[in-house]
Amino acid sequence: MGRTLEVFDDDKLIPALGFGDSKTGSASCFSLSADGEPCHGFDEVLYRYAQVTPTLQLSGPTNFAPVIEEAIRIVERTRQYHILIIVADGQVSNEKETREAIVAASNYPLSIVMVGVGDGPWDMMEEFDDQLPARRFDNFQFVEYNKVLRLNQRNPEVGFATAALMEIPGTNHSFFHNYMVD
Repeated sequence: MGRTLEVFDDDKLIPALGFGDSKTGSASCFSLSADGEPCHGFDEVLYRYAQVTPTLQLSGPTNFAPVIEEAIRIVERTRQYHILIIVADGQVSNEKETREAIVAASNYPLSIVMVGVGDGPWDMMEEFDDQLPARRFDNFQFVEYNKVLRLNQRNPEVGFATAALMEIPGTNHSFFHNYMVD
C-alpha cells in the first residue's frame, strides 16, 4: 500500500510516527526518525520502522488520538491532503478520546486508514468506520489485514491496497468540492 500511495506523493516526504510504547504510553506519539524529519520515500519508512521497533517496549493502553492529532497538525502546517495509516493489533482503550479525534479530523483534508493486524477484536474499528455520524465526511476506513489476505490469495497486495484505499476517491472529491485543500 505504501508503494501504491508513494506514486501520488510529489515530494516523497512521509512523516512516520509511532505510538503505544512504554515512554509515550497513551498520551503522545513519536517520530520514527531521530531528528523528527519526514522519511524520504516508503523504503525509508520501512527502514526506520525496522530500526526503531526492536528498541521499543510496547505498552497499553492503546489510544489513537495522539497520532491523529499530530496528523491534523501536519495537515494544518502543510495545507495539503494527507492519508494517515495506522497499523495496530487491537482495540483502543480510550474510545471517547479516539472518537473525538476522528470527528475532529473530518474537518481537515485527512483520511485515516486503520490496518488491523492480529486477531482483534475489531468491533470498535468497524464502528469507527461506519457509525460516527458527527463527522463532516467518512474519513475512517478499517481493513482487517489477515481477512483481506485470505480473500485475495491470488493477488494479496492488490486486494489489500484496494480494500484500504477504496474510500479515498470519494474522500478526495469531498475535499475539492468543499474547498478544504488549496
